[in-house]
Amino acid sequence: MKRLVVGSMNYSSWSARPWLALTHAGIEFRMHLIELFVDPRWREKVLQFSGAGKVPILIDGPSSVHESLAICEYAAELAPDARLWPEDRALRARARAISCEMVSNFHTLRNELPTNVRARAKQFAPSERAREEIARVFDIWSASLQSSGGPFLFGDFTIADCMYAPVATRFRTYGIELSADAARYSEALWQQPVVQQWERLAQEAPAIPEYDALLT
Repeated sequence: MKRLVVGSMNYSSWSARPWLALTHAGIEFRMHLIELFVDPRWREKVLQFSGAGKVPILIDGPSSVHESLAICEYAAELAPDARLWPEDRALRARARAISCEMVSNFHTLRNELPTNVRARAKQFAPSERAREEIARVFDIWSASLQSSGGPFLFGDFTIADCMYAPVATRFRTYGIELSADAARYSEALWQQPVVQQWERLAQEAPAIPEYDALLT
């Protein structure tokens, strides 16, 4: 059986993204958890699976695929009937573009608003640069929803939603005020069964005290 090597489902947004894609597509796999920053041998354990030294990693027989978006692409090829990318060519190109933008951009947002699915910050004020990146996310969501009609970024739940769902949890965790489109989209995510399943895993994940301390 395939194995997905992951970090905490509460804190590791990059682990959650391919988990969402694989689970939504109905691809059978076993989750192999490495307790990053808790297990003193966590780096060594990750390196046993990939020389990149990062999670997630998908092990499929003798092959391994690392990097979240690459694993999602692999899932789309394994399960074409799941339609993890939009069928329309123009929408598919846009979905890939904004998914790549999530990989390569939003560094300040990620640094100032680290993923902590189950937590809620008591008070938080993003920097100007973080606010600019939040506004860019809202623009991406609005444009995509207007093009597709929703409820997800490209109509049906796709890899693009897997890439942006962790951002929606960040906005909830840190109390970011949402635009009307962002609020509707976030509500659709919270009602999506695979997202609810991920949230349950996040609730059960062992705590990483140094991460939780960032919210106090």
